[in-house]
Amino acid sequence: MASVTPRRNKHGDVSWRVQFRMGQPARMKQETFAGDGAEKAARQFGGLVDRVGPEAALAVLEARNGAADGIPTLGEFTDRYLDPDSGILTGVQADTRRDYRNIATKSFVPILGDLPIDSIGKTDIGRWISWQESQESGRSKGQPISAKTVRNYHALLSAILTAAVEAGHRNDNPAQGAAMSRGRRHEAVFLSPTEFYTLLHFIPAYHRPFVRFLVLTGMRWSEATALERRDVSTTTTPSTVSVSKAWKKDNTIGPPKSEKAYRTLPLRPDLVGGLTLDGDGGSLLFQGRQNGGRLWYGPFLDRIWNTAVGKAMDAEACEAAGRQRLPRRPTPHDLRHTYASWLIAQGAPLNLVQRNLGHEKITTTVDTYGHLMPSAHADTVTALYAALPDDPLAITA
Repeated sequence: MASVTPRRNKHGDVSWRVQFRMGQPARMKQETFAGDGAEKAARQFGGLVDRVGPEAALAVLEARNGAADGIPTLGEFTDRYLDPDSGILTGVQADTRRDYRNIATKSFVPILGDLPIDSIGKTDIGRWISWQESQESGRSKGQPISAKTVRNYHALLSAILTAAVEAGHRNDNPAQGAAMSRGRRHEAVFLSPTEFYTLLHFIPAYHRPFVRFLVLTGMRWSEATALERRDVSTTTTPSTVSVSKAWKKDNTIGPPKSEKAYRTLPLRPDLVGGLTLDGDGGSLLFQGRQNGGRLWYGPFLDRIWNTAVGKAMDAEACEAAGRQRLPRRPTPHDLRHTYASWLIAQGAPLNLVQRNLGHEKITTTVDTYGHLMPSAHADTVTALYAALPDDPLAITA
């Protein structure tokens, strides 16, 4: 760990020394900082040594010392990029801008933020990716960060570097084409009706209407938990529910994910019968049992969902209940996947599935659920026969 200490010379001037070990065998090295801002520079350098190692920290220091006047660091340009008054990043909501700032602060700025933006090369991007892929997931303690999250962080960094090119600070974007680990991701779990009823059996009675609602509407968690009683209309046949809002990451209710996420969905009569629609129309349709307010994902996942799934995957518990054991562990989001798979199994076209799920693009629906189309395999075989028919000259026995 780097040591940062002040030193006073015989003239009374104070400089700051950063000591650290480097090389094999490890030997003590030091860097001295003097003049205005010396303490801040020394502490930044010491922190960088601790985060990325002495070799990388010295490379950052050398690049910074050799930077041309007026060239911002990545950290400085990131602040400018995310500043709504700069006019660089447009067309995003305030909560999205805050999300981007949080990503930058915890992801690439600690590793690359002190580098002059014109000095960042592909090896620097690679060093950051290696560090980022070694970090722990922010959602699941003890689990590695997901490959998708790393790709999202990389996309933001790449966008910032592209903006730096457009601003004339550099000639290229070194983040483009950077290779990243494919990682391991949660594969979608499509529950059969029998498997769903096994899971539902172990869900506490209070939350069963909510779980049934998720699997019979395909709504995102943030959408379903933001619904108010007045969003359900029973004056039509069938009854419907309107999706026009969702919980955002700053714990406020705002617009749903995209324009296509605004939608109206039909409801089965038995599903409507399990809902509480009387009273204040502005009350949340699904409420936490303890607080009577918002149904929070974390507590629900830990106390309700994971407990029920654990029992649904336990052979003895399922045998005692006369239920079929779940072979795979689903997440609440897999109820959305299950909804789509049930529609497709009954012959619903993909454009209907897209509309009901609120996907912005049909390609998202096709990429996620196209393989579930009942005719997918048969159509493939038919196409292959059309491409390569039987040899008409072949000798048959």
